[in-house]
Amino acid sequence: MKKYATIILSLVTLGIVNTPVLAQTKTAGTLPAAVRFAKAGETWGQIVADRKALAKAITEKRLADVHDLAFSLRDGVVTLPYKSGDLTAAKKAALQKQVALLAECVEQLHVSADAKDSLKTVAAFARLTKTVDAIAVLYPANALPSGEVRPLSAADKALFLIPGGVYTKADIKANGNTSPYVKFAGYIPSHDALVKSGEPVCPISETRPDPALRWMVRGKEYTFCCPPCIAEFVQKAKKTPGAIKSPEAYRKP
Repeated sequence: MKKYATIILSLVTLGIVNTPVLAQTKTAGTLPAAVRFAKAGETWGQIVADRKALAKAITEKRLADVHDLAFSLRDGVVTLPYKSGDLTAAKKAALQKQVALLAECVEQLHVSADAKDSLKTVAAFARLTKTVDAIAVLYPANALPSGEVRPLSAADKALFLIPGGVYTKADIKANGNTSPYVKFAGYIPSHDALVKSGEPVCPISETRPDPALRWMVRGKEYTFCCPPCIAEFVQKAKKTPGAIKSPEAYRKP
């Protein structure tokens, strides 16, 4: 627990956890969850990757690898409270509790793995997984990347596979008859707000778009910063089509 406290103190001292990441172009309440929790989302992507690597190491009985992977996962989790300012007070308190529980799980995990006790290692990993899952549900929908393929829900099908407004059947076909959550599964957004005047911006977050995240709407190709922004833009194209501009119009003033 000493190292756990040291990590938190270092983050505060260095000011890492207080670094602004988004341009002040919109109020927090109008931004998509994936943007409001951008830094937490980046960290969560690594947490998910570490958990997957841990599961693989334990399954393959490579217990010597568990120690470093477990501490890497913990080191990411302990920073989440400082990257989750938009959570409610109650959820912030719940997050702090789960972070402390996870630190205990990691301690148990590495002790059992170092002792080459496979049964206790599996049990400790199960507790760790339960705690990670408990952390995830504290965030709004789509705030954190899953790192896995998200199946098409009824809501996703209605949004992405049914035309409306200026979102057409041709757009749906060009996009692969799927959702961005499936097409770009595991994508970890950066939400870079350092955009120069005249450069392209995401139509929703107004941060730097990723050329890899392309989505067709009204026969034109738009680029975005993350899948949730694509979802919001498609919804906008269907409900308020008059608000949709040409791709070239979405640039930093």
